[in-house]
Formats: sequence, C-alpha cells, structure tokens
Amino acid sequence: MSDTSSTETNKQWLHAYKIIDLYYAAGLLLFTAIRLLPAQPGFETYTSLALTSSVLIFVLADLWSLHYRSRAFLTNALIPVLTICFACVGIWFVNPFAIMWVLASIPVLFIRLPVGPAYAVSAAAMVLVLNILFFKHNLDVITLTRLALAGAMIIITLGIFFKILNKINGELTETTALLDSTLQSVSQGISVIGTDNRYKLFNQQTCDLLNLPRSLLASKPTLPEVVQYQIDRGDFRDLGEVTPDARAYILSRGVNVDEHTKRNYVRKDAQGRFIEVKTHPMPSGDVVRTYADVSQYENTSRKLRELLAEHQQMSQLILQRAHEQMIDSMTELALTRDNETGLHIQRTKLYVKTLAQILSRAERYREQLSDDLIEKIVTAAPLHDLGKVGIPDHILLKPSRHTSDETAIMRTHAMLGETILAAAAGADRMPTSLFNIAARIAGGHHENWDGSGYPRGLAGTDIPLEARLMALADVYDALTTERIYKKAWTHGAASEEIYRLSGKKFDPDLVFAFGQAEARFREIAIELNDATSVSQP
Repeated sequence: MSDTSSTETNKQWLHAYKIIDLYYAAGLLLFTAIRLLPAQPGFETYTSLALTSSVLIFVLADLWSLHYRSRAFLTNALIPVLTICFACVGIWFVNPFAIMWVLASIPVLFIRLPVGPAYAVSAAAMVLVLNILFFKHNLDVITLTRLALAGAMIIITLGIFFKILNKINGELTETTALLDSTLQSVSQGISVIGTDNRYKLFNQQTCDLLNLPRSLLASKPTLPEVVQYQIDRGDFRDLGEVTPDARAYILSRGVNVDEHTKRNYVRKDAQGRFIEVKTHPMPSGDVVRTYADVSQYENTSRKLRELLAEHQQMSQLILQRAHEQMIDSMTELALTRDNETGLHIQRTKLYVKTLAQILSRAERYREQLSDDLIEKIVTAAPLHDLGKVGIPDHILLKPSRHTSDETAIMRTHAMLGETILAAAAGADRMPTSLFNIAARIAGGHHENWDGSGYPRGLAGTDIPLEARLMALADVYDALTTERIYKKAWTHGAASEEIYRLSGKKFDPDLVFAFGQAEARFREIAIELNDATSVSQP
C-alpha cells in the first residue's frame, strides 16, 4: 500500500494483509457452500466452484507466505488481480452478479499496491466488466452507467484516501525514525510511562544507567514491578545517601507515589553511582522520566560543601567587617548628596526604629520584626536615597521646583539605589542580609499602599515592610522640615496629613503605630532639628 515502506518490512501492514486474507477465505468458503445448495448442480455451479476453489488455494498460499515468510505469495497484486480475473470469467460464464467480487477486490488493490498502479488496474477492471455485461448480458445503458459511476466513486474515493494516508504514513515513519534515532543518541536515559503506570518507551541508556536487562523493560512492566526487581537484586541496601523523595519512593515500591507530579531526586545505586531521576508529566497523561549519572557532580559537591563550611567560618568575620565598612562608606556618600536637610538621614533612621519597635509588639508582626531584623533595618535606613548619587547636580541641587522631565529623572533614584545595593549584596540571596534589606528600602520607599507610587506601582503588602516603614518616616520628615520651595509644617499638621493618607499612601497598620509614637516623633524632630526645623505647635 505505502509508497515509502514495503510489506516485507512493515509488520503492521503484513498483519492487515493476513486479516484480509482470512476474510477472503471465509467469504469464498461461504460462497462455495451457497453454490452447493441446489439439489442438482449444473454447469454454472461447477464453474463457480472451480473459480472460487482456485482463488481460495492462492489465498491460502498467500496467508501461509505472510505468516511464515513475512511477505506476499509471488506478488502483492496476486490475490486482488486473480480475483478480478476469475470474477470476469464468472460474469461471462456464470451470472452477472459475480461483479460483486470485482467491487470487493478494488479496496484490496489500493491496500496492496501503490496508488498509481491501483488506479490503473481498478479502472481497467471496471472497463472490462462493463464491456462483458454489455456484450454478454445485454444490460441497458442506464444500468451500465450507474455501475460505471458507482465503480468510479469507489476508485476515486479510495485513491484520495490512500494518497493522503500514504503521505501521513510517510511523514509518520520519517518522524518516528528521527525520534528513535534522537532517543538512542542522547546521553541521558529516557523512558515514557503510560497512564497505566507501565513502560511504553525507553532507550538503551536507561537500561545501562539502571543496570536493567533490556528484555525486562521491553515486556512493558509497571514501575512497582521494576522497583521490586531492583529491591530483590539488592540495589537499595544503603538508603543513607539517597534523598528523602527517593527513599519514600523505594520504601513504598512506587505504589503510593503519584508519578504524574513533576519531581527531581537523586539516589545511589549498588555500584556507588549517584543517579538523578527527573519526572516530567505530559498533557497526554503519560510521564517522561530521565536518568543521568551525576556521581562526579555529587562527589565534587560534597567536597565543596566541606571546604565551604571551613571557608565560611574563616571568612565570616572578614565579611562582616567589610560590610560594616561598606555601609559606613555608603552612608557618608549618601550624606554628601542629601540636599534637603543635613540631619534628614539621622532623623529618618530614628523614625524608622521607633515605628518598627511599636509595630513589633503586635502579634502579627512579632515574628517578622525580631530585634535583630529591626537593627538591620535601622542600619540600612540611611541608604534609602543612595540612588541620588546618580542624579545630575543641576537637577538634584535645583533651588526651585522640578519640571515634569526633571521629576521623572529624580524618580529614577529609587531604582538606582536598589541596583547599587543589590550589586553590593552580590551572590548573597538571604532576604535578611543587610544589603538586601537596604535594596528593598531604596527601591520601595516611594511606593504607595494604593499602588499609585513608583518605580513599580506596587500595592499593599507587595511593598516590602522595610520600605513601608521608610515611606512614612521619609514623608513625615519632608513635611516637618523647611525646603526652599516650602515652609516647614507643624507636627500637628504633619500628623493630620499622615492620618489622611492612611490606606492611600501608607499602610494603615503603620499609621496606627505612628499614632502611638507621635510624641517620640516630635521629640526626634526637635532634638535633631536643622536651622529651619519643625515649628512648635
């Protein structure tokens, strides 16, 4: 049938040919039995029996050849062409109803032959049959036309269908060969587990890495059966060096483990190798499992962990001292770029500490604001405007209000500060590290509770708590100190503004804490006042 794969190599089509031959044989036997029903067999009966018996012999021979030789008897076209020829003889000598064998043989032609030859033989057969019916049985033109149309529809329909099928089959064969070649060439072991938890596909690397016989996986066992085989062989005598996920899987023999969940674990086999197993669920419900020998990585990683543990003990003090020096240097740098008030940084530092200490008394913030974390926040607070080092002097030091373009440039100081401090943090990803806290403060102290702030437009608790603390402290200080473009507000007026902005600019919890700390805020503003500081209420 296919233009790209022959019956000698295509087992599926050989199987289909055998089924078709069986139906052929059954039909011929049934037809023979029907022809024997008349009490006194005549010439037509004997002729019909001779024809069907001849075809039956060739069908049985073809069936034998397909089963034992994996190829057709003599040629692929033998059975359908022979049937058509004998059917034409039957139409001439027996009766016109033998045409049914011609129509039945046309689909078999398209199954066994390429589309082109099948078209040609089918069309020739129909022309021959119609001529026999016309000259031998004198069928009228209308009946012959109907038969011709019926035959043409069958031939054209089958031709179109098998042409498309050939194309799809060719593409599928090519893709399958490519996938199989790819599967066998990768260095990792790969297997596919079906929805019934059985192996559907695997490569040789899977057998090598798991030390499993190919015949075992080829029999399509279930995962629990494979695990049981490994247990019986003694693969899992030492469970001390496998990950918890792998240990749970082994102990349960994979029975109670959901394989359709993405996971990644490493286990140690009987040879001392570390095998990494990854599970990848697919939309079809199947699961792809990959296996890789990561022994070198695991052994190296273990040595590195030991060296790192020693190194950390030695470098901790050095790192701590370096951080302290960097913080001091950055604080001094921030002070040199603070054009608003000489003591702005010192005041906001104390405002933040006061708010954090009061907030930590609340149950919901007790774990978030430990004493150690508050100290880190207070230490990091002076760096909130560090990004101003990247603002041009003609904008930063401008003695009047900024234009819209200048305001946009000024606002970049938040991201600049965050970037600088994040770079200072380097590979340290601990959320509670000093530079990471400082980066969150710098990048988020101009965000508003209702999402109207900048630079990211964060809202609510998406704004880091440290930045929310700094935001309130920063605004209070800005209100209560004099600028070139405004007079200092009284403490009372500034407090009213803070309350008014609760839920809009500020976290309501922090505004509540501010209400408890008002007296302390006023003391700090007076004690650390500039020449133009907060006025008395």
